[in-house]
Amino acid sequence: METKAYVIESELGEITTHTHKLTGASGQPDYDSGTSFFEPTASREKFKSARMMELILDYSTDMSVRKATRRLNRIRHESQGIIATTYRNTVEREGQKIAEHIEKKCEEALESNGFSVAGELKEDTEFTAETSQSMPIEAIGAAMAERNVKKAYVSEYESPECTVNVSIDDVGVKRQTETRPHGEKEQPKRVNNSVIHVESAAGKYILNSSGLLGVLKLLLGFLLSGGLLKKQLVFFTDGAREIHNAISRMFAFANYKIILDWYHLRKKCRELLSMALSGAKIRNEFLKELMPCLWFGNVDGAIKLLQNIDPKKVRNPEEIKNLIGYFERCRDYIPNYALRKELGLRNSSNLGEKSNDLIVSSRQKHNGMSWSDDGSPAFASVAAAYCNQQLLNWVYSRNINFDFVPFDEAG
Repeated sequence: METKAYVIESELGEITTHTHKLTGASGQPDYDSGTSFFEPTASREKFKSARMMELILDYSTDMSVRKATRRLNRIRHESQGIIATTYRNTVEREGQKIAEHIEKKCEEALESNGFSVAGELKEDTEFTAETSQSMPIEAIGAAMAERNVKKAYVSEYESPECTVNVSIDDVGVKRQTETRPHGEKEQPKRVNNSVIHVESAAGKYILNSSGLLGVLKLLLGFLLSGGLLKKQLVFFTDGAREIHNAISRMFAFANYKIILDWYHLRKKCRELLSMALSGAKIRNEFLKELMPCLWFGNVDGAIKLLQNIDPKKVRNPEEIKNLIGYFERCRDYIPNYALRKELGLRNSSNLGEKSNDLIVSSRQKHNGMSWSDDGSPAFASVAAAYCNQQLLNWVYSRNINFDFVPFDEAG
């Protein structure tokens, strides 16, 4: 019987115990408590208890690596303790495992419902979406009277109880400078993260991936897992063409619609008119005419205003054409915002932006911070598990529930 000192990193500090190994006649170990009781670690890494791992992952969601290691070592009364590199590697490894776990659940849901693991509907799979449930006609009529709206299509105003709302946002964080062989193509300067906030009457959930198609595939698996894919899907996005194209590609078979976020529409108008018109005063005066047209979904009226603007007020006619082209491209995504607001329906993708802030921006976009391609999405995956109330489930059960978090439990 061979014994060996074994160090455990715990929330109380380092604890030294002993493992026992029994070697048989063949020279191979018949039993080794070091591998039977403890998960494998790197050659120079110490095993971490579940409560220690809980602290490590919890701190990673809102603290820098250096601050987290200082706090861990302080509360554990360790003069040396865990170092920054070990801490970062631990969080990255756990984040990657969380992402892989969710990816596996997604692919299981896809395959069991007649989809490929890439998210494509197989030829022999029949899919029929449910008929959209609209707001009661009486409510729409009252809202039209309140807002003095003469014409509206009932089908455009979804019933919140029968709808899944999806908000999408992308964010890039600064990429770490890496050593590259001479002559290799320069790498992008940003590491991309795509985040989705999905919400229904049952609750909410946050999904993340390093790419837009990747996070939309997770959404597809999530909806299949919860039996919600056949319901009306309402996507709230900014005006990015790549987002609209990706949604159309991934959910072409489903009952979905896209709402252009009001804030981004207003911002786009302001930016392009700043370049198009001669001065801020002229721009602001024109915006007072333009935005009410768009608020009531009158795209034709907005285009007519742009076409009839006094040429003497225009500095760059090309930007006027660009804004008209933007309206034409996004025409189908610009609803009657005024009527939607009166009905209590959403007009904004701000829940997606808030989710992005919670799991990426607030942690990763500080001065001096830079991230690797693996590190940024890994830290975001840990933060998403925390927001979804799944961090303790992961630490103690190695499982992530792929289902809505009820509103009364959401943090």
